[in-house]
Amino acid sequence: MFTAGRDRLRKAVAAAAATGMVALGLVATGTAGTLSAFATPRSPVRQTPVSSAAIDMNKNYTISVEPQLNENGQGTAADGKEGKFDTAKKLPSGTFKLEKGKYDVSTVSGYNNATAATADTFTPDTDFTALTQELNGEGKATFTVKPGLYRLTQTVAPNGYLSAIPALILIPLTDKDTGKWMDKVTVYPKNGKAGKITKKDITDANTVIKPGSKMKFEISSPIPTLKKGDNEFTVYQITDKPSEALKVDSTNSKIEKVEILDGANKEEMGTDTYEVLNTGDYGIKFTAAGLAKLKEKMGKSVVVTLSGTVAPENDAVWTKAASNWVIENKASYNWDSKKGENGGNTTEEQDHPKDQMAKVKIMNKDGSGTDLNSKNAEFDIYSCGKKSTDDKPVAAGDPLYTGVKAGTETGPIAAGKPLCIKQTKAPEGYELGGSVAKVDFTKEAVKKANEDQPNNPVVEVTYTNTLKSDSILSKLPLTGGAGIALFLIVAAGLFGGAYYYARRNRAQAEN
Repeated sequence: MFTAGRDRLRKAVAAAAATGMVALGLVATGTAGTLSAFATPRSPVRQTPVSSAAIDMNKNYTISVEPQLNENGQGTAADGKEGKFDTAKKLPSGTFKLEKGKYDVSTVSGYNNATAATADTFTPDTDFTALTQELNGEGKATFTVKPGLYRLTQTVAPNGYLSAIPALILIPLTDKDTGKWMDKVTVYPKNGKAGKITKKDITDANTVIKPGSKMKFEISSPIPTLKKGDNEFTVYQITDKPSEALKVDSTNSKIEKVEILDGANKEEMGTDTYEVLNTGDYGIKFTAAGLAKLKEKMGKSVVVTLSGTVAPENDAVWTKAASNWVIENKASYNWDSKKGENGGNTTEEQDHPKDQMAKVKIMNKDGSGTDLNSKNAEFDIYSCGKKSTDDKPVAAGDPLYTGVKAGTETGPIAAGKPLCIKQTKAPEGYELGGSVAKVDFTKEAVKKANEDQPNNPVVEVTYTNTLKSDSILSKLPLTGGAGIALFLIVAAGLFGGAYYYARRNRAQAEN
């Protein structure tokens, strides 16, 4: 009789716990896989009275957190059982926090209050110190706890993914197949993909980048769509993280404008909608007015235009190995909300500017390939103008470098833009080169120089002098090919005429 009574009590408690799992969204209902461990809790359900003898409040239970990357919105069936973890979808990193609620699940009222709670209405136990665990190498985290109601929150998600939505876990849970308490409860939080952030260099296309150059960038980040009802953004910020060779801070940069991109339309945001972050990584953080505007524009994009400055010539970075000369600046965005939805992302290598640099050495030669570097020629180096062509190079603006001696290293200069070189002092024994030479300073050449000379990469370019000082051609006016040709024609005519008259006079004398 006594045994039968205890069995009925255990079955009643098991039924109550099972019903509680459904109420908390921790068991699957309907088609398998349609309800995840982090589903939204259902409405409160009254439970069968629970005896204090039914739950051992001093027993230790295990919560195994096994999050999964999720790109299609499908969760893992949530019945607390292990064995459903897919190693191909494990998170590369992440941190979870576990808080205990102020609910005595050994009493009827406490248990009913626990099953009625949601992640938003959860009341934490202030006497309990929250537990924090990072995912191990297998992509899992384990907590050892006593009976109670717990709230699981992901505090750090891997780059490029949304954090799992906070959810409640009731301990102990019953095995739906055996009706017995489960010593270990396994949950499978899901991490959806965060939108991609991109950054591009919008510096004038003809500007050659060197120490001290001003650059301009455009960052584009997505405005996520909040999924939980009556939710609001509490934080949204966009930051820039430059390499050592690029200065992006309050001294060397400026936030030029912030816009919302809606299709092909851009709407500029007022300066009251964001504040500039001057400490730590440079960027912006939206104010309450800005966050409200973002909620109106969910699913659109934020575009930030800002400037930066390449480190000056006297900066210590240029004394280091060339791997430190790379001009690269990543961009990140992070956001949070009132109801725990949050996420963020950082640009991947293909989604932000990255430019290697190298020094340039002008090799002065004559038409036969003879080295003229020792003959003290000097040059100015320019950017090439927008109308510059290979046949007719045009130097643009002020020179980048002046008085550059042949055979010496100058720079560094960023790869990818052609250089226009003008000779300002002729090599000894040669006439001054009268034309601007356009030379390529390609990414391929700079990359090879960095591979061959990682401590001090140098790209050699050639400037050729063809006219020697004692050459008759060197005495001709340097007015271009047509002028020289005309001069030669006239000279040939004069010589021909002189020869004709000399022959005629000689013939007359003989007669």
